[in-house]
Amino acid sequence: MTITSHGSKSIPTSTELRRQAARATGRLRDTALHVGRLVEDKTPDPLLAGALRTATRVRDTAARAGRLAGDKRFDSARAKAGRAATMARTNRTALTTVAGVLAAALLARRARRARRER
Repeated sequence: MTITSHGSKSIPTSTELRRQAARATGRLRDTALHVGRLVEDKTPDPLLAGALRTATRVRDTAARAGRLAGDKRFDSARAKAGRAATMARTNRTALTTVAGVLAAALLARRARRARRER
């Protein structure tokens, strides 16, 4: 354990910091498991059964949603995004001008509103 000195303070090395973090993580994990067991012991059985059913239902629904999303084809969305990107590239100057004018209009409106509130 090498500790470098910076002025009047001792600074632990990165290896020592990693060890400290690993020890703290282990203690936190143990504490979380202990608290989880205590809560489980004090929770009535019907409530635990209902929570288990709900968790299973949510897990099954998420898995089903994942399968449905995987089955869908997003070609139309991809094509629209490609067309929008192509249009933005070809009309870059016009889009920049419109964005500048819009930003200036919003700033002017905000300044006007701030003056009215005074």
